[in-house]
Amino acid sequence: MLVKEDYLVWRETIILKPMYTERGELWTIVHELYRKLIVQQSPFKIINDSCESAGASYQGMVDAAKLILPGRKMLPVCLSAGYRICMLPTLSPVHEDCMWISYFYVKRTFEKGTKTFIECRNREVIEINGSVESFLTKSGHAQQLVLSYLDRQEEMWELSTYVAESYEGYDAY
Repeated sequence: MLVKEDYLVWRETIILKPMYTERGELWTIVHELYRKLIVQQSPFKIINDSCESAGASYQGMVDAAKLILPGRKMLPVCLSAGYRICMLPTLSPVHEDCMWISYFYVKRTFEKGTKTFIECRNREVIEINGSVESFLTKSGHAQQLVLSYLDRQEEMWELSTYVAESYEGYDAY
């Protein structure tokens, strides 16, 4: 598996899964649409760096999500509404076992015994932390967040098509 020093979430990122090295360092197994790689950073560090790359701090992204999803916990982070890049945490974001999952690539969620799994659009099946109900709730929050951002972008686009004043009184050539 390819090993990288750093990584930013992008369109093909499916899941950031924590792993410990033999020396006890917290790294990440990144599942992408067509490959897997190991990154020498924690999942939270990758999310934090990706937020900054998208133009805001992690806390800024969470604060923005709180305005749309008031009263919710473990909020998703929307890095690009247009590309549907919205990552949701399976546990508290600062918990070392927290996985970050792109809601967009999850085809279905199911239980096998006491374990919870997601099937991704690339047909990969991955065991995740938490219950099916919890994941579906968080996935719904991610969808709501993305749709809210897209609606707001559309509203701004519509407003930009209006003329602020009448053309009457101006000489047209």
